Amino acid sequence: MRVESSVLIKATAEKVFEFVAAPENGPRWQEGAVSTRVTTPGPVRLGSEAEHVGRWLGMRIPTHGVVTVFEPGSAFGYDLTTAMSPGPALMRYSLEGLTGGTKLTLSDERPLPLFMRPFAPLLRRTVQGMFDRDVRRLRDVIESETDAGSLVPPSPAQGDDLLLPVPYHW
Repeated sequence: MRVESSVLIKATAEKVFEFVAAPENGPRWQEGAVSTRVTTPGPVRLGSEAEHVGRWLGMRIPTHGVVTVFEPGSAFGYDLTTAMSPGPALMRYSLEGLTGGTKLTLSDERPLPLFMRPFAPLLRRTVQGMFDRDVRRLRDVIESETDAGSLVPPSPAQGDDLLLPVPYHW
């Protein structure tokens, strides 16, 4: 199953990349966030890993994420695995600098388990609606903070896990 949603954000591609590649920003714009714990030391980079817990359709879904695309200013992505899926979900953020801003395209491609395939049209519509709402929230947060002059999120208290949405976002 594949879904995709795009939005124009009045900010540079570098600013948008900085925001979407920072795990602590996820719960500020993604509706399925429960928690995420980054398990690799240092800043997020190619190969960084995290353990996620998300809520979707009333279920709590644990996933493991690995950053597989890290191209500052142009692309970010990670692969999510879960016991519910026969293969990884490929989450991708592509950025295109345009006059007046950046076009961000968020996409997710994943195999569906056999028992969910009869529900694919309903699942696609549900996830598409979530993606459409999420990219609009993302645009609003980035633009409001760009206007305010800062995209730096508040630091979590020591020992707090970083919160990120799952199953569809980092």
